[in-house]
Amino acid sequence: MEKIAELFLKIYPLERVSVKRRILLHCIFWGVMFVGLWHTFGNPLAGVGYNFITASYLLILDIIYFYTITYIIVPLWSNYNKYKYITTTLYISALILSLSILFYIRVQFIFDNNLLKDTKLDFRYLKRFYNDCTYLFKSGYIFSGILEAFLSALPAFFIKISRSLAKNISEKKQVEIDYLRSQINPHFLTNTLNNIYSLSVTDDKRNSDAILSLSSLLDYVLYESNQPTISLEKEVNFLSNFIELEKMRNTKRLQVSFEIEGNIHGNIPPMILITFVENAFKHCIGDLYSNCFIKILLKVDDDKLYFEVENSKSNLTTNNQRKTFGGIGLANVKKRLTNLFPNTHSLQIENQENQFIIKLQLGLI
Repeated sequence: MEKIAELFLKIYPLERVSVKRRILLHCIFWGVMFVGLWHTFGNPLAGVGYNFITASYLLILDIIYFYTITYIIVPLWSNYNKYKYITTTLYISALILSLSILFYIRVQFIFDNNLLKDTKLDFRYLKRFYNDCTYLFKSGYIFSGILEAFLSALPAFFIKISRSLAKNISEKKQVEIDYLRSQINPHFLTNTLNNIYSLSVTDDKRNSDAILSLSSLLDYVLYESNQPTISLEKEVNFLSNFIELEKMRNTKRLQVSFEIEGNIHGNIPPMILITFVENAFKHCIGDLYSNCFIKILLKVDDDKLYFEVENSKSNLTTNNQRKTFGGIGLANVKKRLTNLFPNTHSLQIENQENQFIIKLQLGLI
């Protein structure tokens, strides 16, 4: 479905479509529809004039039905208009009336211009409509006419639905990309590179390890995290590299423990855990003299993953960041967990006076 959506978007982009191009695309579509209606509903026993009028009649009905339903009636329901029932009823009545009027005009034009002259068609039923305009309702033909018009307009509705699906897929993919990109803070990368530079100047032996960790981390973000799921082992390695780099930046005043229990197996969505770890590092380091700690526990029991992060809150965090603690990052990961694990995960967040604790439980894939 995603490949179809991408192909559709190349033909009809969602954004930055000029009015002229939009009108041109619509005209091309209705032109193709006219040819299709001619070949589908045209009668080889009738003349060109009769087939032209029939195809034109159906095309005009399709245009009225499509634009009225798509751009007028549907938005009434999506916008929760309080008069939607009354308005929808009025518009549907107008659609039926338009079908009746156009049908009557078509029949009158056919007979007034003798378009069925010298044809082998049995047009006695049309003669009845010509002599009595109310016969459209008396015979019940109005219902088959409505069904015929609606079915012939289906291609237009199909394209509209396909475009909406393509838009949803595109937006969902973009949200996911933005989410993944936001996981690695640019300030983190800048500070890490500066620290690596300082290590290289002093010929610190940790320099090569830091470069290797950063390389593995970036490789994971750029090439591994675009998959729907990733092995838990790779996710754990990613967290380990992230933690090691953060420890290098804050060795003197930060105590970090990362414990792993159980048999590491199964798959999870990529970068589903990093937000909690990054949040812990972000908020436990506030002033230069406070003793900070972060305790991380990752436990696998059968096909269940238990993940717990506990971190201290520095004086600056407690006094100045009370309102924003855990802010957007946790809000985003909550939405992601809800979408990926509806009713199958558990997330507990404890914002205590001097420490912050999260407890996550979810099933491995």
